[in-house]
Amino acid sequence: MNGKTLIAAALTALLAAGAVAGGWWYVQQGNHAAPQAPKPVDYRFITLDKNIVMLKSEAGGDPRYMAVDLVFRSTPDDEAKVKEQLPLLKSVAVRALSQLSRERANALGIDDYQRLLDKAYRAAFARERMALPFSEVMVSKLIIE
Repeated sequence: MNGKTLIAAALTALLAAGAVAGGWWYVQQGNHAAPQAPKPVDYRFITLDKNIVMLKSEAGGDPRYMAVDLVFRSTPDDEAKVKEQLPLLKSVAVRALSQLSRERANALGIDDYQRLLDKAYRAAFARERMALPFSEVMVSKLIIE
C-alpha cells in the first residue's frame, strides 16, 4: 500500500466514525426531549342524592330499605343534559334497585351496583333512542337497613 491509499483509508475510517458518532448524538438528543403530557380531560360530576328504595324480602319479613347516592361523570358539554335528565335517572335507578331482594342487595359490592345501574341506564336510554349524557355512573353512598 502506498501512502496516498493509506491516508485515504484513514480519512474514510475517520469520516465513518464521525458519522456514527453524529448519528448516536442525534438519537440521544431525541431521547432526552420532554415527553408530551396528555391533555387533561375536564370532567363534571353531577350528583343524584337520597334515592330511597324498598327491597323485596324473600322470607316475607319486615320491609327493608336502601338509600343510595349516585354520581354521574360527564363532560362540560353534556353537564346540562345530565341535569335535565335527573328525574329519568332517578326513576331508572329506583326501578332497577327495587328488583333486588334484601339478601341479594347485601351480597353485592359497589362495583356490582355500578354495573347493574350502568346496564339499566343503557337499556332505558336505548328504549328512548337517546344518547347517554354521561360516561360513568358511580355509587357515592349506599346504606341498607
